[in-house]
Parts: sequence; C-alpha cells; structure tokens
Amino acid sequence: MTGPKDMDGYTTIAKQNDGVFLTVFPPHGKGRRASLEDVRRELAKYNVKAENEMVLNQMVHQALGKPQKIASAKTVQQVGSVFVELSPDEMSAKITVIPPDDNKFATLEDIRKALAKYNIDHGVDESRLAELQTRLQAMASNQAEPEPVEVEVAFGTPVQHGEDARIDLIYKQNEEKAEEKKPEAVFEESEDGRIDYRALHQIENIAKGTVLARKIHATKGVPGKTVTGRAIEAKDGKDLEIICGKGAAFNPENKDEVLADADGQVIVKDTRISVMSIYEVAGDVDFSTGNIDFVGTVTIRGDVKDGFKVHAGEDLIIQGVVEAAELKAGGKLTIGGGVSGSDRAVVTASGDATIKYIRNARVEIGGSLTVGQAIMHSKVVVGKKITVAGKKGVIVGGQVIAGEEINAASMGSNFATPTEVIVGELVGVRDEAQRLENEIKAASENLEKTKKGLAFLKDLQTKMGGNLPPEKKELLTKLTRAQFKLMADVKGLGEKKQDLDRQDAEGTADRKRHAKISCLGIIHTGVKLTVNKASRQVNEELKYCTLTESDGEVKVGPFK
Repeated sequence: MTGPKDMDGYTTIAKQNDGVFLTVFPPHGKGRRASLEDVRRELAKYNVKAENEMVLNQMVHQALGKPQKIASAKTVQQVGSVFVELSPDEMSAKITVIPPDDNKFATLEDIRKALAKYNIDHGVDESRLAELQTRLQAMASNQAEPEPVEVEVAFGTPVQHGEDARIDLIYKQNEEKAEEKKPEAVFEESEDGRIDYRALHQIENIAKGTVLARKIHATKGVPGKTVTGRAIEAKDGKDLEIICGKGAAFNPENKDEVLADADGQVIVKDTRISVMSIYEVAGDVDFSTGNIDFVGTVTIRGDVKDGFKVHAGEDLIIQGVVEAAELKAGGKLTIGGGVSGSDRAVVTASGDATIKYIRNARVEIGGSLTVGQAIMHSKVVVGKKITVAGKKGVIVGGQVIAGEEINAASMGSNFATPTEVIVGELVGVRDEAQRLENEIKAASENLEKTKKGLAFLKDLQTKMGGNLPPEKKELLTKLTRAQFKLMADVKGLGEKKQDLDRQDAEGTADRKRHAKISCLGIIHTGVKLTVNKASRQVNEELKYCTLTESDGEVKVGPFK
C-alpha cells in the first residue's frame, strides 16, 4: 500500500465570530514541522498578536491540525474598512466592508489589496467582486443607505478522491428487475383458510453463459486547491482483482466480465465468484428453508419434513428421513434414512436410487432401485431392477413393478397381506394404458349419449315439420358440435393407446429375456406374481426360487 506523500507542516489563521483562530497542521511523511518562527511570521503578516505565547508554543509542539483561539479580535483590518475572513480549511474567503466615518468607501482596488495580503489568488469570483463594488459605489454616492457589506468572494477547488474499483453483480440486477415485473406473490389458501408458506424460499438458479458480474475500474483522483493556492493532494481509487472460482470464467470478448461456466447457484465471497452445481442444506427441509428447487445436485444433511418439496435437476442426496414430502431428482437419488410417507409421499428419480426403506409412499425410479430393508404398503415403479438387500429384505403390501428384475428375501407376510409383484413392463406403461382406457371409455359413453340426444331431436324435428322451438334448435347445434369433438377425442385417445401398445411390443422380446422374480426366502400366500403379463396367484408358500415366464405361464425354478 502506498504511503502518504511528503509534505511540510503549515499554519492557517481564520476569523470566527468570537475571535481569531490559529491552526497548526502536522507534516506528512518526511516533511518538516512548522516552527514557532513560522507561526510568528504568519501572525505578523496578518497584524495579529497572540494573547498567550505559551499557547503558541504548545500548539507548535502538538501540531494537532485543530483551530484554537489565540486572540479576541474578530478580524484583521487590512486596508481601511475592509476585513478578510479566511475559513479554517482555506477553502473560502469572505470580505466584510464597514461604512467609514469620513464617507470614503473602500474601492475594488482596496479589496484586491486586502485579498493579496492574505495571498488569496485562487477561485476569486469576479462577478461577486463586481457586485460588491456596485453596492459600495451606491453607498458612496448616497444612492443607498450605508451599512456593513459581507460577501464570500473566493472559493477553493474541492479535492476529488478517486473511486475504488468495484464489482457490479449483473445477475443480481437482472433478478431484481425480473422481480419488479412479477405480480405480488399470492399464496393459495386451503378450504380451511390455511396458507402454504413452504414456497417462500427462492434459490438463485443461474444458467450457463449468464453474465454474472462486471468490473468497474478505479478512477484517478483530482487534486484540489485552497483559495491561497495551496494544493490538496488527491488519492487515487484502489484497484481490485476478480477471481473466477469453480463454474465461472472471464468473458473471452470482455475480460472485465465474468460468465457462468455451468448451471447452478452463484456464490460470491470477497472478490471470488463461483457457480456451484451443489446446493447444501445443513439441517432439515422445513419452514426455515422452504421448498427447494435447484438446477444441480442437492444435499440435505437432515430430514425432509411433512408437506415440503425438493426438486433437484441432478442428483439428490438426503441423509435423514423423508416424511410425506415430494421429491424429484433428475439424476441419482439417495435417501439414507428411508421414506415414511403416510400414503402422501411421492418420490421420483430419472437415474438409479438407493433408499433404506420405503413405507406408505409412491416411488418412480427410471434406473434401478436398491432398498436396504423393506418396501411396505407402497407403489414402486422402476425401469430396470429392484433389489431389497439383506437376509431380511422384504416386500409386503402394495404394488411393486420393475422392467427387468425384482429380488428380495421375502414377499408378502404370514397374514396373507395382498401384495402384487410385477416384472417385464415398461415404466409407467401400465398406469398410462389404464388412464387411456378409462378416458376412451368415458369419451365413448358420452358420445353414445350425445348420439341418442341428437336422434331424439332429429325425430322431433321431423314430427314438427322442421320447426323446432328456439331452445331445441340451440340444443341441437350444441349436441352436433359435441358429437364431432367427442369423435375426435375418441380417435386421438385410440391412437395414443396404439402408440403405447407398440412401444410395449417393441420392448417385449428384450424384457422376456431378462424378466424374473427371485426370492431368497419365502413368497407367502396372498402374493400375486406377474412376469411378462403372465400372472400367478400364490396359494401355497414358495421358497428359495426364481420365477420366469414361459409359454404364457409363470414358471417356478430354483433360486438364481
């Protein structure tokens, strides 16, 4: 850091309402201190006599840079009735003219002499001097009542210190502008009047390529000058260096700009700018955090509480327990404490998943699922394999579906708990097919009702010689439009069902080769097994076996 420039100590004299004040300024750097002789010369120049020599000695010794009263005289008469008052910082000078007894008013030349006596030669306002001269001439010629005249006539040039370099966070400004355009947040009320405040928290998700920040360079200082011509040194602004952390990079076309080099959350610490693709919650997801929606990986050290939502664009890692919450991961999913959802938990992941246990939840996994202990009374749909690990790994109650394999130590229970285990189906095909069938059935039923209504109205129209009442004509028009729409709906839903069946058929051969259900222990009665759409209800316990499909039947073989 550059030190102050060398400068000698100096003194100033100024008039205040209650007397004359002296200021002794200390030197800077290797500059010389002001001496007592310097002070005496300054006082002599302005015809001021100090009332206490000891005070002068003390002021010179201390050099505090603070004004101290040394004489009771209010000002120093320089020429005739002209008085000059210099401000303590020498940044302004004031002229006071007292009407003389002999009617010889001071002239502009007298005023200039008085200013020169004080070495005031910078920032003199000639227009104010001219105005002062006019007023004095008016009083001298009896055109105006004689009175004291006081005018500030000189002004120093203020020093302009340079501004420090700074970082403009462009992404913040853009977010603030976007927020201004958004309507005021409206929170939905439930039927009992409660408001869901879980959505209050917002995470700053930034897309790759976004301009994050821009450096504003430091500016040079502009020196000032007192009315006595003394220069006032200016400080230049301090520079800074932007550091690009992980996920951030300088714009190749503008080195003063920082761009996001990845999707994620912006972290700014001092002058380091980073974009983190991981968002971490140190504790639980609850009202202190709100719902989480992040483009990258989310790590949660605690639990996910009842009713909250966590959406991760990439992996989702939860160390605690998931209650009746909604989870969504664009990549892999790990839940160290398991899911206990009270039939209201919804968990989805595009990749593989590892979960300690699943109880009363709906789980959809695009890849394979490994469960540490048990799947209980849940609906679980998995694209590839389900493995309930360990010697006590159990599947009991609900429905478990996998595209390729299901492995567990036991299935069902001694109480013949209804349990459905299915392999060989594409993820979501069964539900989607069922939904389409239900919609086709509903649309077909409405179409039949519409046709019957149209037939009745047309028959009535024939009987009335083509003259239907206005309300019947309007109804006939509405039913005709409804018929065409329902016919189009039935056709469109049928085509979607055909596409779904075709997708299912295309994957059938591959699924048939891999589809199997393996149980290391017991498959209890009450369990329904389906392999490649061939089903078998277990009426007697099966042990240590692998089930496959052959010729449209579920075959039981030794455990593989």
